[in-house]
Amino acid sequence: MTDASSAKPVEFKGGTLTVTSALLRETEPARLADALHVMLGGMPDFFSGETLVLDFSALSDPPERIDWTGLLSLLRRYQTQPVAVRHLPEHLSAAARQAGLAILGDDALRPSAARPMPEPLLFAMIPPPP
Repeated sequence: MTDASSAKPVEFKGGTLTVTSALLRETEPARLADALHVMLGGMPDFFSGETLVLDFSALSDPPERIDWTGLLSLLRRYQTQPVAVRHLPEHLSAAARQAGLAILGDDALRPSAARPMPEPLLFAMIPPPP
């Protein structure tokens, strides 16, 4: 048996994580609270701990600042776990990081495209040497 002192203190393993993406068209917590209440019928446990990525690509007029504390508190009341943002305007990124959110690149969360099949190889008939 291996001794506990020889065990690695940390290991990294690959895995798949399912996330829910929230496409935000609004950032004001009070307005979002009203919309979520109507959408989810006031059921605070609807999401049951799902990991959440906030997607700002549908935001037509980005605000000067976002109330990250209010926004994250609201989303957590509905049992989500906000972990990251994507398509966030650059001027809002530092505050999102300070709120503990990861900033994902524009290509994050896209389904990976299947690799195209290589073209079939064509073999020429070469006669054997004499």
